[in-house]
Amino acid sequence: MKVLLDENFPLHLLSVLRSSGVEADHIITLDWRGVPDSVIRERVTGQDVLSVMQDVEFLTAVVEPFALVLVSRVRQSRPIGERVSIWEQAVRQLLSESGEDRLFELGDDGQLFPWRETAG
Repeated sequence: MKVLLDENFPLHLLSVLRSSGVEADHIITLDWRGVPDSVIRERVTGQDVLSVMQDVEFLTAVVEPFALVLVSRVRQSRPIGERVSIWEQAVRQLLSESGEDRLFELGDDGQLFPWRETAG
């Protein structure tokens, strides 16, 4: 499974993932910067992708283009090294596990949990 990082994530995370053997791309390196989320979803439809985003809209507007969606809630105020480490661990965990859940949130503490839509 390929990992696709949204443009809000540092390119350093891409480098860390690739250097550890993860097949990954970044919106910036694909020259998709500024492309609307709906277009990104269309471009990867049918591909085996773990999409790492910070946009909650990906949790509520998914139309089956992604194998997995991870929305990060990790605070930008954390040092960059801590954020990269938290994101890398979450990506590795999702790539190594299989289950029915396809939509996940990543808490600031590094905990992954399946996203559940709530009423209201």
